[in-house]
Amino acid sequence: MLSRVTHVARTLQTQAANYLRASATATAAKQRNPMPDLPVAVFYAGGPVELYQLVDWLPVLEHLDRTLPLVIVCTRADGARAVMDATDLPVRLAKGAPDLEALVAAGVRGVLYVNHLERNFRMLRFAGPVHIYLGHGESDKDSSVSNQNKAYDRVFVAGQAGRDRLSGALRGFDATTRAPMVGRPQLDHARAGAPEWPRDDRVRVLYAPTWEGDRPSMSYGSLPTHGVALVRSLLRDGGFRVIYRPHPRSGTVSSAHRRADGEIRALLADTDHLVDVSDYGWQPAFADVCITDVSSVAYDWLATGKPLLVTQPANDLASVPPTAFLELAPRLHVEQAPDAVSVVRSVMTGMPSGWGELVEHYFGDVSPGAATERFESAIAAALSS
Repeated sequence: MLSRVTHVARTLQTQAANYLRASATATAAKQRNPMPDLPVAVFYAGGPVELYQLVDWLPVLEHLDRTLPLVIVCTRADGARAVMDATDLPVRLAKGAPDLEALVAAGVRGVLYVNHLERNFRMLRFAGPVHIYLGHGESDKDSSVSNQNKAYDRVFVAGQAGRDRLSGALRGFDATTRAPMVGRPQLDHARAGAPEWPRDDRVRVLYAPTWEGDRPSMSYGSLPTHGVALVRSLLRDGGFRVIYRPHPRSGTVSSAHRRADGEIRALLADTDHLVDVSDYGWQPAFADVCITDVSSVAYDWLATGKPLLVTQPANDLASVPPTAFLELAPRLHVEQAPDAVSVVRSVMTGMPSGWGELVEHYFGDVSPGAATERFESAIAAALSS
């Protein structure tokens, strides 16, 4: 693990830099876009490391902004600058409580949240706007049933599985009324970034491990346990082109994950394969099969109906709930990783019986445009409640 002293030093350095750049960043944001009238705010309290959680929603939010004005409210200068680089939506930096009060008083109708950061409560204290939790992906992780969900007026879920998950875990939470089912609208929006690979007889494999987690119950990451061995297996065979997509936080707390990430990058350092650090979104349409961990990527891939392998965490302390998805999805165990080719070929011949019904349970109607329509209708209904 990174030493605590190093972590504290980096944190203090970041805080100091954000303090010094706050006024200039706030001014730059105001000069770039005017504040829309009666907007819905997207509250983003993270920094560049968590930006992927917001980027995941940007195509959906930019489409929503055509009919419902949005403003992204940030609390950190580095976060605000990263957001301004990622989207043309209006951005505001709230340096403290007075800034937030002024924004809300100006007529913010609702607030959307993409994560459960503790700093969300700086905005949640305002009772006037409708507070809507979006999250950043369908998942059976412990974080998907956080008791923090109770703080929001609405908690959007992808389908019946998400609603059942909340009902079963949270005391006194009426998921039927507070958890609208909106599907996965991200899948309705095409994303640029795919490599210009000619189609040949090789199978395109997306390996997208999650990060190591910040506690044992969330240690789903497979990089050091499965990753190097499975990539070596795919390369030895020669019948595969590998797209390796490391999680943006991989290696932030674990030296073993950092070393494994470096080793995989070195293995794939040629034009036949790709170390993918681009925005997420084009990969489900481009790749043929996915190997991932217990993470939102697994659920996004589920909606495609394509072959999928989910790694079995090597850490026995990792919380793997007995859900319909994890019980049916083919698993890749540590001892199978050196011969991952044979496991991949087995799922290429067909997924288990009931896979289509599972997609419906988790996402509802996945036909093009259906989720976007449900999402925007749910936003409108929440704002009028």
